[in-house]
Amino acid sequence: MKKRKRKKNTFKKFFSTAFVGTYISFLFFLYLFATRVTPWDVDYFIKGVSQHASQLVLTLKTEKAAFDAKREAAALAKALAAEKKAAEKKESAKKKDKETETDETILHSDTIDLIYYSQNDSRWKTKIYGGDNIIGVFGCGPTTLAMVVSSLTENEVTPETTAKWAFDNGHFCNNSGSYHSIIPKGAQNYGLSSKSLKSPTKETIVQELSNGKLVVVLMDRGLFTSQGHFIILRGVTPKGQVLIADSQSPENSKQTWDIQTILDEAKYSASSGGPFWSIGKAT
Repeated sequence: MKKRKRKKNTFKKFFSTAFVGTYISFLFFLYLFATRVTPWDVDYFIKGVSQHASQLVLTLKTEKAAFDAKREAAALAKALAAEKKAAEKKESAKKKDKETETDETILHSDTIDLIYYSQNDSRWKTKIYGGDNIIGVFGCGPTTLAMVVSSLTENEVTPETTAKWAFDNGHFCNNSGSYHSIIPKGAQNYGLSSKSLKSPTKETIVQELSNGKLVVVLMDRGLFTSQGHFIILRGVTPKGQVLIADSQSPENSKQTWDIQTILDEAKYSASSGGPFWSIGKAT
């Protein structure tokens, strides 16, 4: 009896297990059927994921390369901008130097066109006048003489040339510039006439300038210098003011000046017939 009962329980357990297994398999089949997922679908999914992963990696690499390229382009653009700025700065400095040099500047007046030279022209400003004195600091005498000679004769000379002549002929004064004799003797050396204007007045200065002469003046301390400095009076305006040429200042050379200012600040202790010399073409 017990044996038969045990067999019945075993069969019951087997049937239950089989039924549960079949039921689960049936449900899984229904799920696969409902979702239409097959082993081929799974394989396709795996391949798709792999493909997309590869594409993603490729995209990331491409984007990184593009980012690196943009970064390199930005760095190159920055370097080029800096180079351009440096070039512009250099060009601006050259332009400024050229304006300062004014080596080919012509200063016009009703009576004469004067060839203007600056002591600070880069071609000669550091050239030695004498001793260790350079033209840019001590060369107002030779520069003034060069302007006078170049404007009144066919002989266009530079400050470097007149500085050598002045030094060779004893007109250089160490640490002071030039002896006052550089003007009358220099004019004579280059075939020009030189006349000392004793007790000059506005009228005499205007008269000399109106006759096409240049008047060289040695200035004392004041608006033009703190020690002593040669300038040129080169013309008169309709309002009676004078035009000048100042080897140390292109700005001063473009302004008009009251004759009385020139008379008041001239260095009357000058030697060699100064401080006013009227220079003209030899007759």
